[in-house]
Amino acid sequence: MSASELDNDPKRTALNIRLCCLYNCPQNLKTPPQSPDLNPIEHIWRELEVRVRKHDIKTKSELKPVMMEERMNIDVEITKKLVKSIPKRLKAVVDAKGYPTKY
Repeated sequence: MSASELDNDPKRTALNIRLCCLYNCPQNLKTPPQSPDLNPIEHIWRELEVRVRKHDIKTKSELKPVMMEERMNIDVEITKKLVKSIPKRLKAVVDAKGYPTKY
């Protein structure tokens, strides 16, 4: 085995885990066909996008400082609220049996 095969690259580890589950798990775990986005960081990215779009940005060089400033202005309470909502989000996915949720 080469060093690159042992570097825990997600492309290889994900396949290894799927293969391991295929051969060792009593039932195959399947992801819902319309899996909602449960990752809180995606909601932070959305918040940043909304804030940045309020600026009149004309060049790429204007974008970075605006993004940095707006990123720093996102209140920590928004992040806390998103993290606290994870159990409700998971329950909504289970209740919807994989179909879309409000999240």
